[in-house]
Amino acid sequence: MPKVSDEYREAKRDEIATAAMRAFVRKGFQATSMADIIAESGLSAGAIYGHFAGKSQLILAVAERVVGARVGEIESLSNRDPQPPPAALTRILMSGMLHDIGRPSLLLQLWGEAVTDPAVQQLATQVMHQLRGVYINYISLWQQREHGLSPADADLVATEQSLLFISVAQGYILQSALFDDFDSEAFLSSIEKYLPR
Repeated sequence: MPKVSDEYREAKRDEIATAAMRAFVRKGFQATSMADIIAESGLSAGAIYGHFAGKSQLILAVAERVVGARVGEIESLSNRDPQPPPAALTRILMSGMLHDIGRPSLLLQLWGEAVTDPAVQQLATQVMHQLRGVYINYISLWQQREHGLSPADADLVATEQSLLFISVAQGYILQSALFDDFDSEAFLSSIEKYLPR
């Protein structure tokens, strides 16, 4: 039997994760079965299970993918000249997230899974640390460029502000998922107006 390359294996995992994400967006994490994911992918059950042991692993793969894209966006924004202010990050990140997953309620379901599934809870913790680190780096760099702070002083400010920015993003996700009359533009404009610059 010919050996399968790492690139092929990764491409197949990505194809399966993409199909799983479409199914999760349509039905939610709880209501989506492995049969739904298999049907969505057009692959055999064996092909799916050859890459993922079950739905929990697919949930983790989808979450890692969405977060990885957001981290990449933040890192890319750091290289812009001029670098957008940190208050602009929420708009950019929420737009990217909504493009990827369609509806923020999917993230609430993931947070709910984290309460009872240790693997999802571990992923949520990793994601929080990763996002916080990326925010700290971004805010620190911006503080150095825009306010002339030393790297050490900028890191202190960034460490304090990172939790605020993450909390605001979580608030956006929660409110947009729960309230039919949520005004996304008003929320994002307020953030850009009032959050630290």
